[in-house]
Amino acid sequence: MKFRPDDGELVTRDGGPVRASDVLRDKVAIFSDGRCLVSRSHADDVDVIGLMALARRLGFQTKTPEHVDLGSLRSLYSGANGQREWSMGGKTLRVDTAMQREVQELLQLAARFQASDVHLVVEDDVATLRLRVDGELQPMPGASAGATRNWRAEHGRQFCMTAYALAAEGGTADASYDPFGYQAGRIMTGLPEGVQAVRLQFNPVGYSGRHLVMRLLYTGHAAGHTIEELGFSKDQVKTLIDFTENQTGMVIISGPTGSGKTTTLERLMRHIVERCPGENILSVEDPPEYRIHGVVQLPVSNMRSDDDRDAAYTEAIAAALRSDPDRIMIGEVRTPATAHHAFEAAMTGHQVLTTLHANDAMGIVPRLMDIGVEGYKLRDPSLIRGLIAQRLVRRLCHHCRRQVSLGEADLPVDLAMRLGDLLDDPTVWLPGQGCASCRGGYSGRTVIAEMICPDQTLLDLLCTGERQTAMHYWVTALKGRTFFHHVLDKIAEGIVDPLQAEYKIGKLIAP
Repeated sequence: MKFRPDDGELVTRDGGPVRASDVLRDKVAIFSDGRCLVSRSHADDVDVIGLMALARRLGFQTKTPEHVDLGSLRSLYSGANGQREWSMGGKTLRVDTAMQREVQELLQLAARFQASDVHLVVEDDVATLRLRVDGELQPMPGASAGATRNWRAEHGRQFCMTAYALAAEGGTADASYDPFGYQAGRIMTGLPEGVQAVRLQFNPVGYSGRHLVMRLLYTGHAAGHTIEELGFSKDQVKTLIDFTENQTGMVIISGPTGSGKTTTLERLMRHIVERCPGENILSVEDPPEYRIHGVVQLPVSNMRSDDDRDAAYTEAIAAALRSDPDRIMIGEVRTPATAHHAFEAAMTGHQVLTTLHANDAMGIVPRLMDIGVEGYKLRDPSLIRGLIAQRLVRRLCHHCRRQVSLGEADLPVDLAMRLGDLLDDPTVWLPGQGCASCRGGYSGRTVIAEMICPDQTLLDLLCTGERQTAMHYWVTALKGRTFFHHVLDKIAEGIVDPLQAEYKIGKLIAP
């Protein structure tokens, strides 16, 4: 990386505005333009971090540190002490690119295993790595069973700084890395094939630790391209397509984090684009996770607080409504302000598709009431068109799964007895020992879902808090099918095993 005369004054030189001891000048150099060079062996040094904080208090907004060797720092100061302006005359300092390669290599490994996330936890003396594959946190490949791959704590901190620097270089994170704060960003370049972005979340951990979660956002072909390939039943696919036939009202998808809501939303949007190429479709997302051709995607990025986020959503949705839309997709409703804007868009004659955190489809309306949506809106079936809830369950490997009788199955007695009453066939499918086509008897995940096309009666019952009556009405009068019905079908078909089903859906008891 080259430095020019206009790169700024060396403010940590002898007699400079940021007072630094000779010992500290062997570790760090800070410039008036915010550039910060740190000896790679002192990246997590408390005194270095303190000097950077002092520089910020004095008005110098330090950028993400760049790692250099000790000799380069000493040469820098020997030529700069006593001068007001500093220039290396075109000399190139050796920036630490080895750690950047390590970040990229780890992402390559994660992509090879189709991991959704990489978790790095840095503690006092050790940093541990795990991958989330098929919804389960697993040891890094090569680590011993039941363990994680360990690094030195210093190495883990440097890894975090480098990952943040890669996001900052792409303009998706603040210029300055805060090793003790909550920060977020995105890596958009130098990624493995099939990965379009990596979302970063940095969290402080007690006793000066650090927690980094790197979420890999795939282009989608690993899980297919169509709605059917996600695991919905034929009736559910028809219902989803029926939802998109309406050009007004709201379709709301609920589920916990990591339940595939965004992927389902993306498939619905792609279906709409293919079916209605003449429509103007806009999305407002925090930020866009999938690139959807045919959809104008308006980003809401790097908001530090809910107030900032609400203000950005207000601006983005207002812009979308002024942009001659036919449909609008809003990434998530989670605050009163975003709920208000979503319903405002739906009430102005546009279809709105969005997501919400709720336990099940019946819980969407009460959740919206908690957020502050007015009852008259929630009682209107022309406004509330579709309520969807979903989970992801590990899918049995079709090649090595094994079929056993309930009497011989290694299942809890209570579960085996209930399955005997629920299934026509007294056998179940369980995971095998693993093969070349899977990981430990499982291969990917499949969706378990429930969908409601509400009428006036159902919405009235939900709005008055009569959930049990509403559930009975939905299952009997509207022929509703719950999580239980969908997962029981997949158990009978040998797609999921009963233990995984209960782990994700709850006790298998007919509603």
